[in-house]
Amino acid sequence: MDSYSLKEVNEYIKQVISMNFEDSIWIDAEISQVKEVRGQVYLEFVQKAEDYDKIIAKAQGIIWYKSLLFIRKKLGELLDTLLQEGIQIRFKAKPEFHEIYGLKFTLEDIDPAYTLGTMEINRQKIIERLKKENLLYKNKETVLPLVIKKIAVISSSKAAGLQDFIKQLQNNPYGYKYVLTLLDSSMQGYNVERDIIRNLETIEQNHKAFDCVVIIRGGGSKMDLAYFDNYNISVKVANFPIPVLTGIGHDVDQNVIELVAHTALKTPTAVADFILDRNLNFESRIIELFLDIKDNALKKLKDQELQLNRMAFEIKEKASNMLSEAKYNTEHLYSQIINSAKELVYKEKNKLNEMEYQLRLSDPSTVLKKGYTLTLKDGKIIKSITDLEKDEYITTMFADGKVKSIITDKNPD
Repeated sequence: MDSYSLKEVNEYIKQVISMNFEDSIWIDAEISQVKEVRGQVYLEFVQKAEDYDKIIAKAQGIIWYKSLLFIRKKLGELLDTLLQEGIQIRFKAKPEFHEIYGLKFTLEDIDPAYTLGTMEINRQKIIERLKKENLLYKNKETVLPLVIKKIAVISSSKAAGLQDFIKQLQNNPYGYKYVLTLLDSSMQGYNVERDIIRNLETIEQNHKAFDCVVIIRGGGSKMDLAYFDNYNISVKVANFPIPVLTGIGHDVDQNVIELVAHTALKTPTAVADFILDRNLNFESRIIELFLDIKDNALKKLKDQELQLNRMAFEIKEKASNMLSEAKYNTEHLYSQIINSAKELVYKEKNKLNEMEYQLRLSDPSTVLKKGYTLTLKDGKIIKSITDLEKDEYITTMFADGKVKSIITDKNPD
């Protein structure tokens, strides 16, 4: 049985690759690892299946120092954005095989247009998927409080945009006070999805303690912001129980997270201004309402004052009329009482005169003058013979005197 040494096989593979790849070729792959050591960049590339994340191919790559200088001069700061884990790139490289180190791609150039195009295609696919799942406007249906005070902030603690946001809120000219809770998160690179979703889940556990969530970054290139064209983050934002506001910092197009957020603003400062303006608008409405109430109250008071003055005048007039009428009635009644009293006195006087006349007629002296006599016994008038007994003394009064007699005989009629 024939056999080959490993070195012989590797040398054969090296010759085959060298013969078939005399010139450099353009290769499409995703960066899974990247590391810069002493001016050289070491890379690991993968290719995943279209419908799932299973890796179907893997290879190593390197950018030598001189090639790195050439590419950096060509792409500038964009190179650092492209050389990130999870980025799909198109690179020009020469396949080389080493007997000990195996296959490796030596990079000579990178095509940024491919990466940008791939990102845009991926962005559109995510948007279409979110549309089918009715998630684009779901977070917009949550209610943003009229007054925003308690804010959960997802941002990098070192981001300049975060400091701008905090400064804008804390140094506001209206004296508004805010409670800010920062949840530190990667805002660029492979860990963006992991950190933002983790922080959203943390907030969601106690979401009633917050009025809203703010995701801020503060500027960056289109490549930098591509990490926010993320389906998993977008789903989390869309389904979040309270409003999510964003100030990620873009020039033209909105990224997918901004599309599903309740309110998307351009910068962290713009988010702060939005919150301040919302609270100021509420305060202005309250002041306006207070002034309306005050004006209406003053108007009511004025109307009531006029009505009271009118009622006082009417009461005064009615009282005056009633007093005049009462005075007239009193005077009339007084006159009636006087007349009635006079008439009564006159009648009573006539009665007294009549009684006086009758008394005069009944006076014993008058009766005696008419020839009658008055019989008394022991000083009492005798009206009946039955009151007298034989041998009793009686006195008989005449008009011109009296006599004493003794009864010698009593003869009843």
